[in-house]
Amino acid sequence: MKRIIPVVMLVFLGAGCVSMPNSIVPATVVQPSERVTLGMTRSMVSAIMDARIVVGYEIDPDTGVAKPVEAQNLYGSETMKIDGITYQVDRYIVRPPLAGARIGEAELFPVIYKYGLVAATGHAGLLAITKPKVPVKVVK
Repeated sequence: MKRIIPVVMLVFLGAGCVSMPNSIVPATVVQPSERVTLGMTRSMVSAIMDARIVVGYEIDPDTGVAKPVEAQNLYGSETMKIDGITYQVDRYIVRPPLAGARIGEAELFPVIYKYGLVAATGHAGLLAITKPKVPVKVVK
């Protein structure tokens, strides 16, 4: 009888473990910035990236309830002229700043357009376009 109880317990524990991984393993979430690809138009990128996000909370003085403060995800846009080519750079908020902090470059995701299509994304893409081209010396 003593040997039957541990075996029965193992059967129940084994059956319970079969369904548990679904509740433990987090689902993979694709960030909107990862869905932006080269060659997309500005309207296509806007459909993916430009949503309202919560950047903080304010307390309603009448009720004492915290209400979310929302902002558009598109933080700013500018044009740059480099080597005679005009680029448009849109910066989207990807991480809201901490309470009371200002939005810095680390919280922004740049999308660079050339001739109306995405030419580069992210800080590395922006750096590659804005970095001056240094001629390569040929060593003989």
